[in-house]
Amino acid sequence: MTNTAPIGVGIAGASMTPAERALLAQIAPWAIILFRRNLEALDQVADLVGEIRRLPGPPRLCVDQEGGPVDRFRDLLGPSISFRAAAGRRNARRAGELAGEACARLGFDVDLAPVVDRLLPGASENVLRDRCASADPGEVSRAASEFLDGLHARGVGGCVKHFPGLGRSGLDTHRELPVIPVDPGQESSDLAPFQATMEKAGAVMVSHAAGQDGLPASLSRERVTDLLRGRLHFSGAAFSDDLEMGALAAFGSLPQRCAAAMRAGCDLVLVCSRSEEYGDCMAALEREVPPERRAEALSRLAVYGRHLDGLRRAVAVPERRLEELIEDIRALASL
Repeated sequence: MTNTAPIGVGIAGASMTPAERALLAQIAPWAIILFRRNLEALDQVADLVGEIRRLPGPPRLCVDQEGGPVDRFRDLLGPSISFRAAAGRRNARRAGELAGEACARLGFDVDLAPVVDRLLPGASENVLRDRCASADPGEVSRAASEFLDGLHARGVGGCVKHFPGLGRSGLDTHRELPVIPVDPGQESSDLAPFQATMEKAGAVMVSHAAGQDGLPASLSRERVTDLLRGRLHFSGAAFSDDLEMGALAAFGSLPQRCAAAMRAGCDLVLVCSRSEEYGDCMAALEREVPPERRAEALSRLAVYGRHLDGLRRAVAVPERRLEELIEDIRALASL
């Protein structure tokens, strides 16, 4: 991939409009992320993926296919097992294999999963629920590592999230800004699953949870550069969570957030629906982010892209009828 921009974007519907096609050809995003709003039928998805593959770059195709409450393929392949249930039944690897096979067959490069936040009563249990594997960082690490193994065995990349951990948050960052209390012991437990899995994944998604300074992690150099890079020595790609979320409402316009996230150390900034602002977001990155930081971001994304290419070359998706995949998904979900 050459001449791409370190931004990931969404589209509005089941096909690209002429205006979207022209815009995406102009900005050449590194990634396009699709949601249930974009995935209506198997033939339609094949057509849409083909359109996207013809864009400059071409962009990497991403999806949040966690299973359970975040199941983008539900309308196409039936409901998938949640990560919590898969982990509890020691089926995380199998869940990853089926998610990876589904992604590969539908044309996706990256599954933005698994979640490695801890499941804590009175906090993440109320918000993330079945998206989290366990309260125990060792159990989270085991399940996440196995899920990644399953994805990789089907030629699909993963991304662990939501750094530096939403387990102690009782607020939904889609709507509100959570502030994570200072507690070194709890922080160590929050970070442990990231430390155990992030190099295998090659990508980490940074959340909008704030520290005591009130600054969301995605916009914080202290947490993205000093903590993730400096203290934890992560060498892979850092993705921001969707910068359109309500947690960031008090932190400037969408273009300003994009620039702030990249200055903080995020390599890919995600803006998932406001296409009318994509051009302004790109302009802000070019105007407000030093060239060397943009070059560093693109270099890390290139390394992750080679990782994705290597996964795809190393494995073959099972040659079987789609109905067999659907039956396996159903059988695992019903255990």
